Amino acid sequence: MLPELSKLIEVQELDRVIQEVTEELERLPEELKTEAAALEDLQAQQAAHLQEMENLKGQRRDTEAETAQMEDGIKKSRARLMEIKSNIEYKAMIKEIAFKEDQRDKQETRVLEIMEQLEAQKRALGEVAEQIQERQAALAQRSAEVAAAVKQLKQRLAGLEQQRKKLRKVVPAQLLKRYEFIRQRRNGTAIAPVSEGVCFGCHMNILPQQFIDLQKGVEILQCPHCQRILYWQEEEAAAEGEAPQVQP
Repeated sequence: MLPELSKLIEVQELDRVIQEVTEELERLPEELKTEAAALEDLQAQQAAHLQEMENLKGQRRDTEAETAQMEDGIKKSRARLMEIKSNIEYKAMIKEIAFKEDQRDKQETRVLEIMEQLEAQKRALGEVAEQIQERQAALAQRSAEVAAAVKQLKQRLAGLEQQRKKLRKVVPAQLLKRYEFIRQRRNGTAIAPVSEGVCFGCHMNILPQQFIDLQKGVEILQCPHCQRILYWQEEEAAAEGEAPQVQP
């Protein structure tokens, strides 16, 4: 294998690892955003429960005030009842008092319903508050873990970039230019192995003569189908033990 091709394979491996580290650096903050959004949803639920409790408390105050007014009206009607002498007026007043008592009873029932709703809201609020506390603790712990992971990844990325910079210096500029051109158009893979005459980049057969030339290892060849730079996989496997490894 040509030395420049061997180095270019190492460059591609470095680029692959750098891409993985970069994607992980992008993913971790997004993961935190998702967890923070879940916390915000719980806080929104908490605010909704608090608002509903305030609404119910207002309804309870209004209903109790109306009930008190009705009770006062009933007392006054009963007082007037003692002064009525006409049988017809007496029956009418009794009917009126019965109606007012019925309305008062309904209001009292409504107060009980509101109190039950308040208790339900209070329980739900307690559950949400507990979930918020747990989520805040988990988010704080995860934030610390992510911060540590990001720091390590950045250090690793800096080391990889330095390796890449040194390695690229020993690859001819024109070959690097061709590599970058193909890499941008082939989803980050500019170099592909060939085994038994098949390009592993596009899984198409290359020409028999091209495969023979590839095995000779005297020139840089490209796949006629996907344009990736080719190397003979068997030769690379034989030399794998001698090739420098990408630093973790």
